Amino acid sequence: MMRDSSRNAAIEAAIASCNVIGKTIVEIGTGAGLPAMLFARYGARRVFSCEMDERIADAAREIIRANDLQDRIEVIAKSSRQAILDGDLPSAPDIIFTETLDAGVVGEGYEAIAEDIRQIANPNTVVMPDRVQQFAYLCTDVQAFEKNSVFYQCGFDLSCFNVFAERSYFSVNQMQHDPVCLSPTLLFRSYDYLHPNALDPVEHHVIAHSSGLCHGMTSYFDAHFGNFLVTSRDRKSHWHAAFHPLREPMPVESGRRYLLRGDKTGLIDLVSL
Repeated sequence: MMRDSSRNAAIEAAIASCNVIGKTIVEIGTGAGLPAMLFARYGARRVFSCEMDERIADAAREIIRANDLQDRIEVIAKSSRQAILDGDLPSAPDIIFTETLDAGVVGEGYEAIAEDIRQIANPNTVVMPDRVQQFAYLCTDVQAFEKNSVFYQCGFDLSCFNVFAERSYFSVNQMQHDPVCLSPTLLFRSYDYLHPNALDPVEHHVIAHSSGLCHGMTSYFDAHFGNFLVTSRDRKSHWHAAFHPLREPMPVESGRRYLLRGDKTGLIDLVSL
């Protein structure tokens, strides 16, 4: 991720465009400390950064000291939830920054982080990203579906072990396989950290444009940091696409309408209408 130059350039451009001079920043998810240091570079008065992995927090502190920014950046080796409970974070910071996204958006604790952001934000707080859009299409993807299931090995039927298969989604490397698209790409869900209902169940009516065996849904995200975009749609991006498997593959017909449902975990269901 830290070598994803497009991602880093977009984040720096977003921070540079925000006029952060003299501002107080809360960051959720320190990582190596790059965004925190960028906020300091562009004039932030104080950056409070939460990192629940103590080893990563220690490494980030060392990096920040090496860059002589320790007087303006405080790395807190706690989850944002614990830091709030312990009074380590300022209330109503000017900016809250988080890049805790995985291939399917929600897998790195989106729900809990959104609750924490709403707890400390005020009406004037800027949240970065201000929105995340998840786009998706129905697909034939034998490779991805079989990656998540097992049947016969060495002459033995192991299919009962599929009870442990991932039912919501998992990442797929876009450079290594090419799913067959069966439907138009749709805006599957919009995420807003300040909106308490962003994870409500969604339903979409989808008309298949090709016939085939649907194994599930492929999704990617666009994270909007102001006017600047961090996306997983680029095959060269650090982030992979997400594959959301159906429980059982389902034949779809070109021109036929289907109901696509999704819950807050990324689990999907498809029904013919």
